[in-house]
Amino acid sequence: MWNSIKERFRQSTLRAKLILAFACIIVIPFVIIGGTLSWLYMDSNQSMIVDAAVENNKQIIRNIETSLHPILRLSMYPVQDKTLLQMMHKDYTALPYPLYERELDYDTAGAIVKNNMLLYSDLIDSIVIYQTKNRIIIGRSNDDYMNHHYLENGFSDELFFKAIINKNGEYMAVGVHPDKLMSPNAKPIVSIGRAIVDPYSREVLGLILLNISVDKLKTLWGDIPFTEHTSFYLVDDYHRIIYSKNKNEIGQPAADVIGDNYVQVSEDQPETRQNRDHFMIVSTSGVTNWKAVTIIPKNELFNFVNTIVRTITISLLVLLGLSILTSIYIATSITRPLLNLHKKMKLVAQGNLDVTIDIQQGEVGKISITIDNMLQEIRRLIAKIYREEQDKRKLELLALQSQIKPHFMYNTLNAIKWMAKIQGASGIEEALTAFSSVIRFTAKAEDDFVTVAEEAAFIRDYTKILEFRYFNKFDVDFDFDSQVASCYTLKFLLQPLIENAVFHGFDGIAYKGHLSVRIHQEAGSLIMTVSDNGRGMEQTTQELASIGHSANELNSIGVKNIRKRIKLHFGDSYGLDITSKPGDGTVATVVVPIIRNREEVNTNENRHRG
Repeated sequence: MWNSIKERFRQSTLRAKLILAFACIIVIPFVIIGGTLSWLYMDSNQSMIVDAAVENNKQIIRNIETSLHPILRLSMYPVQDKTLLQMMHKDYTALPYPLYERELDYDTAGAIVKNNMLLYSDLIDSIVIYQTKNRIIIGRSNDDYMNHHYLENGFSDELFFKAIINKNGEYMAVGVHPDKLMSPNAKPIVSIGRAIVDPYSREVLGLILLNISVDKLKTLWGDIPFTEHTSFYLVDDYHRIIYSKNKNEIGQPAADVIGDNYVQVSEDQPETRQNRDHFMIVSTSGVTNWKAVTIIPKNELFNFVNTIVRTITISLLVLLGLSILTSIYIATSITRPLLNLHKKMKLVAQGNLDVTIDIQQGEVGKISITIDNMLQEIRRLIAKIYREEQDKRKLELLALQSQIKPHFMYNTLNAIKWMAKIQGASGIEEALTAFSSVIRFTAKAEDDFVTVAEEAAFIRDYTKILEFRYFNKFDVDFDFDSQVASCYTLKFLLQPLIENAVFHGFDGIAYKGHLSVRIHQEAGSLIMTVSDNGRGMEQTTQELASIGHSANELNSIGVKNIRKRIKLHFGDSYGLDITSKPGDGTVATVVVPIIRNREEVNTNENRHRG
């Protein structure tokens, strides 16, 4: 019987096999997984939500501690700043002009607070530096408002003031309290305070308060509504509410707001605790002793779980029906296009590359699109190879012609040079000699690399031609280090720079130009410098040259070509730098690696081509 079933399955169509396979793969797992998930979800979802609330509490505490650490370090600023520390020592009543000195120091301290301290953290709302010797504020972050009556009659009597002073230089996180000193509406704040203690005498000179608005603390976390009536509170070490969604509860005793549950909170209790009606999650900061408290009603938690279970059950049944219908549709949609695809591919196998497979739907449609693209690419490559073969034959002919032209010009110039020598025209002979050398150097077609000595000789001949052309318009000096003469470098790196210096830099100047060309080694690199005392360039002109755009007569294409060739051959560590100011001349510096032999040339070429 089993063999009969197997044989019938082998003989059935692909469509029937797919429907049967889909049914077995979908129905059986749906029944098993759906029932198991429904049971597990009811048991585990409660723990997941509680664990999520615990992690959320911990993350809020971590965010607070991470944000407060820079502020704790900032509270040491008055001790570390020499100017502020000197002000804290002053007894203004003993000075000849106490009001003038106080006003001067107030402006100085205020500038330090605003410019060096206030911008240190986005959380800081205001900063106050108080000097106990004169019972005055020597610096604060804003000048808009200050309650002088409170400063003189109540500020130093505050419990947090005394606690900070008693800490003797250790930081203190002050819980929620109204800002009576610098806020006209006494908005609720928390503060980081530290007594300012002389590091040598250990004398308490005053204190610094860095105030943080309760509203800004809210930016350190986001509300996560685990259930509709989940409540979150941030409580200070005096058990007062720092944060609540209900702003009227801020500053109130936590026991009055949260209820009897909070009275049971102590350090030795577990982080998660519960009573008959609520889960309460408490996380405590080791930096401030503040507590993040999340309270989740149990009835809402179980209602939520039951709703989810019902939703999952209904969803599984709907998905089960849809999956069976989808399996039938998928099986049919696969088999029909496969037959069409098979017919088209037989034509391709017979050599017909102009076949178009017009199947657009489903996975088979994607395959057909890929095959269409492949056939189109094959046709394009065949046409491209045909065109390239034609272009290659044309380029070989042009290359042969381009080799003939420089050699022909060189031989002709040599003949004219000897005629000038025979006739005693030494100036013409010298100019033709230099021009012949330039032509001979240009006609060298082995590769892009020449020795520094060859490049230097070419530059001498090229500048000599320019001197003949611009008689007595400029002079030139060369400084070539003989130790790098045998090193290799790219051809034609300096010629565009010299061309710019003469054609652009010396154009229109009322004095004699001076051109300096220097080649030397420095810090393992070959440095080639072309400098002139010409009219210089504007910043805009330099930028245009850098990107290869024309800037008047400036050879910006040559400059861009230098940069591109250096980058292609040597990488981004080397390049061309141009500095210039109008009226102060131009300095162009080429930096390339030192290549001492032909093997290094080949190694460098292979590395950068790879």
